[in-house]
Amino acid sequence: MALFRRNRFTLGKYEAPALQPEATLDELVEEGVMIAGSAVRLAVKNLVILGSLRDQVDYDERIYVAAVRDELLALANEKSDDADRLGSVAEGASARSGRATSHSDYRSVDVAILSRRQMVALRLSRRLRSLSENHEFLQGLARSAHESAWDEVAQSLEERMTSARIVEDDLYRRERGERIMEVLGDLAGLEAETNDRVRRTASD
Repeated sequence: MALFRRNRFTLGKYEAPALQPEATLDELVEEGVMIAGSAVRLAVKNLVILGSLRDQVDYDERIYVAAVRDELLALANEKSDDADRLGSVAEGASARSGRATSHSDYRSVDVAILSRRQMVALRLSRRLRSLSENHEFLQGLARSAHESAWDEVAQSLEERMTSARIVEDDLYRRERGERIMEVLGDLAGLEAETNDRVRRTASD
């Protein structure tokens, strides 16, 4: 007589997920535009914060519209360089058969996917250049970055205000400037991290 019995259970029958259609080039390019737009908005948001708080300059939409344009053109140049690099890699891979020995060891079987990636990069580069000449798009992105910047500043100040017991006295008023400078220091410290994320996002 068995002292212990194992409960039997079933995980059910495995069913493979339905195959999804491959994204079109247009869909991939539009997705790239959305990613680039987020990266540009983040970069310009930081410019607004630092310009307004640290450098104490008045907001001038023309300056940030120009900043958006510069960021878009920089990303367009990066994608153009990516397209050139992928073209060279595909050309070299076409002469090599057999199995790859590492993730970067492309062979003739990889030429099709490399060529597709090259086409996406090239078309995305052209699309970003076109958007850099669209004033309405630039203006909308600059205004969105401005709104995001002040939302972040307001949230940061609110958190600092609620985390401390504030007494409206002479000492509080004298130290107010120091607390504001601490906020600016935090924002400046985040700038380097943010710029790194922007570049990594744009190059993916």
